[in-house]
Amino acid sequence: MLRKALIVDDEDDIGLMVSRILTKEGLQAEHVNRIAAAKDKVQDGEYQAYLLDLNLPDGTGFDLIPLIRAQSPNARVIVISAHDGVYEMERVAQEKVHTFIKKPFTKSQIIEAIQGLEVQ
Repeated sequence: MLRKALIVDDEDDIGLMVSRILTKEGLQAEHVNRIAAAKDKVQDGEYQAYLLDLNLPDGTGFDLIPLIRAQSPNARVIVISAHDGVYEMERVAQEKVHTFIKKPFTKSQIIEAIQGLEVQ
């Protein structure tokens, strides 16, 4: 069961909006805007879901996935990004990301993605 989610997005307005959506869905949600801050949170191993932007000032959301998998092998990963080219989609498949959501997105896409994680 999903209880806690970490959103990693350098656009604070998006991170806060996604946090509010997830909170309304009954999850505890936290937002950080840098890979460095996210690494500290991932080490805690307390999150069941991660929503990752790809284009961050200090790296890419893909940089976090090996750490997430090592720390919390059952954690679910959603990528939220405007970057949806061939490379990104191949990498999403390679990293076994659970869901990819293209920016701009709707509230219902976030809710559907979270609900979909619970049945996987």
